[in-house]
Amino acid sequence: MTPTIGRQWSVFYAYTAWTLVGVVALLPLGIALFLDLRIPAAVAHAPLTTAVLCAQIALGAWSAWRAMTAWAAAAPASERDRWGMRAVGSLPSDLSLAAAAAPSVLIAGSTLLAGTDPRLLVISLSLLVATATVRWRWEIGLGITVAFTGAVTLLLGGLPAVIPSGSLVVAAVLTARLSLWLAAMVRELDDAREAQAQLAVAEERLRFARDLHDVTGRDLSVIAVKSELVAQLAERDDPRAVEHSREVAQIARTSLAEIRALVRGYREADLATELQGTASLLRSARAEVSVHGDADDVPALHRGTAAWVLREGGTNILRHADPSTVTITLGADGVRLINDGAPGDDTVAEGNGLTGMRERLGAASSLSAHRRDGTFTLDVRFDAQEESR
Repeated sequence: MTPTIGRQWSVFYAYTAWTLVGVVALLPLGIALFLDLRIPAAVAHAPLTTAVLCAQIALGAWSAWRAMTAWAAAAPASERDRWGMRAVGSLPSDLSLAAAAAPSVLIAGSTLLAGTDPRLLVISLSLLVATATVRWRWEIGLGITVAFTGAVTLLLGGLPAVIPSGSLVVAAVLTARLSLWLAAMVRELDDAREAQAQLAVAEERLRFARDLHDVTGRDLSVIAVKSELVAQLAERDDPRAVEHSREVAQIARTSLAEIRALVRGYREADLATELQGTASLLRSARAEVSVHGDADDVPALHRGTAAWVLREGGTNILRHADPSTVTITLGADGVRLINDGAPGDDTVAEGNGLTGMRERLGAASSLSAHRRDGTFTLDVRFDAQEESR
C-alpha cells in the first residue's frame, strides 16, 4: 500500500516505484540493442525461449514493485537506516524474487541443451542481477555483477560484448539505488515538514495557555482581594461594600470579555491600562504603590511586552508576598518591580509566571529576579540595539 504521510512523499513514492519498474523492464531492451539482437529474428528462431524471457521481464517488474513496497513499509528499528526506512539493499527476499529467477534457469537449460542464442541468456541474467541487487546489500550486488561479467565473457567471449552489458547492468542498479536514496530524502523532508507543523501548533497552544494564564491570573486575584474587602465591609455594615461588590462584578465582566477577545486572537495588552490596573490591584491589597515613569517612556516596540510584565509581576506579588510597599519603574531601558514582604531565602525558584515572561522577551532582552532581606526585585531589560533597528 502506498504511504500517505504527505503529498510530496506520495507523489515521489509513485515516481520512484515506476522508475524502479521501468529500469528493470527496459534493461533487457537496452542490452538487446547493444548486443545487436534482432527481436523479430529471436522470436522466429526461439519462440518459446523468447516467451519465457518476456514472462521474466514481467515478473522482474513485479518483483521490483514488491521491493519498493517492502522498502517503504514499516520496519523494525534494527533494520532502519538514518531516514527511518529499510536499509536500501537489505530487503527481505520473497516469492517474487524466486519467480523472477526461475526463467533464467529455463533459458540457461535451453541454451546449453538446445543451442539457443546465448544473448537471450545474457539478457535474462542481466534482468536477474538488476532485480536481486535492489534487495540485497551492495557487497552481494557487486559480487553478482562480477559473476555476471564472467558469465557474459564465457557465453559471448571478448570485451566488446562484456563492456556494454556490464555497464548497462551497473547503470541500472545505480539508478535504482539512487532513486531509492532520493526518495528517502524526500520522505525525511516530508517528515520534517510535518514535525514543523506540529511544533507550530504546540507553540501556539503554549502561547494561548500562557496568555490565558496571564489574563485570568490577574483578574481572579483582583476578584479575590476585592471579595475579601467586600466581606469585611459587609460585616461592619459599611455602605462601601455595595460599591466594591459592583467593582467585582465589573472586573468579572471585563475578564470575560478579555478571554473572549483572547480566544479570537485580537487582544493586545495596553501598557497604560495595565499600569493603572496593576497599581489599583496592589493598592486594593493595602500596599503603598510608587510609580516612576509612565507608559510613554517605554519604546513602542516593547510596550506590549512591558504590559505583560506588569500584569504577571503584579499577580506574582499578590500570590507570593504580603507587600506593604511596591515600587514600579518604567523607562526606555526596561521595567522594574520592587516589593517587600517576600519571605524565604535568597534563592528564587522560577514558576510558570517568570518562565512565561522569559519566553515573551526572547533572546533580545533579559530578565532577572532576586530576593534579598525580604525584598523581591523583578528587573526586565530591553535590547537597545533592537530598538534602534
